[in-house]
Amino acid sequence: MYLIYFDETKFEEKNPYFFIGGILIKDKLISDIEKEIMKIQYNFFGNTLLNIENELHGKLIFQGKGVYKKRKLPERLKLFEDVADILIRYKIPIRLVCIDVNAHRRRYKYPAEEYGWGLQLILERFAGFLDKNNDIGIVFGDY
Repeated sequence: MYLIYFDETKFEEKNPYFFIGGILIKDKLISDIEKEIMKIQYNFFGNTLLNIENELHGKLIFQGKGVYKKRKLPERLKLFEDVADILIRYKIPIRLVCIDVNAHRRRYKYPAEEYGWGLQLILERFAGFLDKNNDIGIVFGDY
């Protein structure tokens, strides 16, 4: 069985692309992956207690904002590399959907709302993966 987590970006006029993506993790790997993420968190923040102050948000890490504001770029890049290393070593499948919201709105008289359409597309990609691997999964997300 796979545990599947997805998250999305919010549409903004200055960045007119809606992204929704997720990872699919085999249930037997969850404990090992969690331990490795906790090590990364400890090495970066000095603790393993997950809270809003040390949640790994790619946008904030990349831009050096929020709790990452006082961290130098090489430190933030190392954080990305450490997480990417886990994805690669464990061969964690990733599925992504990108919608050009403005192009979609121009093309159709009654365009689908991007979140609902993106959610439908990402769930189809998850289902396709599970079908191909003859397995089952449970999906978690936040909104």
